[in-house]
Amino acid sequence: MVDLIVVEGSRRRVVPLGSPITTIGRSPKNTIALHDPRSSRFHCQIERCAEGHDLVDVGSQNGTYVNGLVVTRKRLEEGDRIEIGGARLFYGQEAEDAEVAHTQVAEVEDLRNQNLQKLIRDRGNLAKLQRLTAALNSELDLRRLLELIIESAIDLTDAERGFVIVGRGDRLDFEAARNFERDAVANPQIEVSRSIARSVLERGEPVLSLNALDDQRFEAIQSVSELALRSVLCHPIRGQDGVVGVLYLDNRLQKGVFTEEDLHLVEAVAGQAAIAIRNARQVIELKAAREEVEALNRELLRKVETQGAELAEARERLRKKETEPALRHPYDEIIGRCPAMVEMLRLLDRIIDTDAPILIQGESGTGKELIARALHHHGPRKSGPFVSENVAALPETLLESELFGYRKGAFTGADRDKKGLFEIAHQGTLFLDELGNMSIEMQKKLLRVLQEKEIRPVGARDVVKVDVRILSASNTDLAGLVEEGRFREDLYYRLKVFTVEVPPLRRRKEDLPALLHHFLRLYSGKTGTAVREVDADVLPLLQAYDWPGNVREFENEVRKMIAMSDRRITRDVVSESIRRGRPAAPAPGDPASQVRNLNELVDDVERSEIRKALEAAGGNKTRAATLLGVSRFTLQRKLEKFGMGE
Repeated sequence: MVDLIVVEGSRRRVVPLGSPITTIGRSPKNTIALHDPRSSRFHCQIERCAEGHDLVDVGSQNGTYVNGLVVTRKRLEEGDRIEIGGARLFYGQEAEDAEVAHTQVAEVEDLRNQNLQKLIRDRGNLAKLQRLTAALNSELDLRRLLELIIESAIDLTDAERGFVIVGRGDRLDFEAARNFERDAVANPQIEVSRSIARSVLERGEPVLSLNALDDQRFEAIQSVSELALRSVLCHPIRGQDGVVGVLYLDNRLQKGVFTEEDLHLVEAVAGQAAIAIRNARQVIELKAAREEVEALNRELLRKVETQGAELAEARERLRKKETEPALRHPYDEIIGRCPAMVEMLRLLDRIIDTDAPILIQGESGTGKELIARALHHHGPRKSGPFVSENVAALPETLLESELFGYRKGAFTGADRDKKGLFEIAHQGTLFLDELGNMSIEMQKKLLRVLQEKEIRPVGARDVVKVDVRILSASNTDLAGLVEEGRFREDLYYRLKVFTVEVPPLRRRKEDLPALLHHFLRLYSGKTGTAVREVDADVLPLLQAYDWPGNVREFENEVRKMIAMSDRRITRDVVSESIRRGRPAAPAPGDPASQVRNLNELVDDVERSEIRKALEAAGGNKTRAATLLGVSRFTLQRKLEKFGMGE
């Protein structure tokens, strides 16, 4: 009978091969139970046959070797040496006797070399751990801390890649991902087996696999085969309240890269990582708390300053009210009480109760419609509708049907009756803006309505009586248009029973602080933030500018400043054209008074032509750009330059 001699470390045993099948593996159920963790539970078996014995590998994870060559089935011969992990098995007495003599010397030498190599490796690893400890104690940036941790773990274990994964509920967050060259791993969430990471995170037990592709524990995990994982080491990172994350290392190229010793090294790194992460988070929390206290202090100081400014403003308003004659109506919607504005409001007080047409004149952007609304809402028709229309925004054919309405079938597309603005404004107020752009033919029809107080809808036979107060506005000189024959004189005098001149913003710069405060409150509230502070050198810049776009331009500038600021508005968010301002006017009689700066002259011409084009295009920027002969992008840049667009 042939014997099989089994050598595991210093342990030696002789097993007779008398059974038909002799099983070998790590499971106690085997005929020959091995202790080496590199052997599979059922690794291989020896089958007796007529010619002797056959060695058969039964699907082991790390392979079966005979005389140094991996085999799946081999007829054994006297003297063959079988290797399973660290265990050696000898077939027959001759091989074992020779091996014993040879290996006794080799084992002593190997042991000496192994001990020396282990000492060198342990010393190197200790030095690496010491450097990591020093770095972790000096580094407070959490992300850099995690990068140092993963780079050290890769260096200690010869891993190909490493990841620090933190669990937050059902979510796995990848806080650091590096490869052996210390480059960031792109898309780390799809580069690891999330199932392995989740298992370690939930169970708190490390996982070490010499070849994940053949590891029975991972047979049902699809990501292992998709990623072709081989060596995997995943260790929990334990915080004060349990496992907070995992340290995940792998090598897709080699099997058996990680050892039990590596597992202990990674355990040490994970322990230091947990302490470092906790310290870094405490520093972050402390910094956040300090910043919160500082922010609260700034907010308290801002509130004190704001309340002081509001109190000063209230005192100033009270002083002005005490020194100025009281107005009949509050006109709260109209911001500003400079002398020019007070004079205009006093005129409104005198004419507001009349039912006569009123012509409101002023430059574009001065707030003519706001004045019209004030006349309506404080007047006798305040319970009726207020209807507004920009005449310049509509072509003549559309304007007629818009003002007077139409009947079904009057023209193509008129599939139902539609009331015009005169009917809609019945017993109320109709505000017609930019009248200077109305054609002579439409002027004639408007005059008839004012005279007869009736309209005839397009396509209708009968007239409709209307009771409407007409308020009109123009940013052009209607009297000049009358002289040029471009506006009917009789209509002009019908519309200007009373005339209200709205002063441009350059004549009411005393109102700039109140307007600034109003728009800050309005738009800061809409964005959900507190009213912003304004540096002391901002208001002088705003007051030095002429504001050719008037209140509309000023409003847009404030909105832009709010959008570009945090809590405090500084001079660097003010538009460049406004910061540049305008030079002081030369003294009368000075020859320089006839000379204008070319850049300013070009800006003024461009600003004027852009305003005209926008008005002609009804505010449509694409059409305005076509009229100006430039691209829409060029027009938008100029609008931003001049503070004319949102």
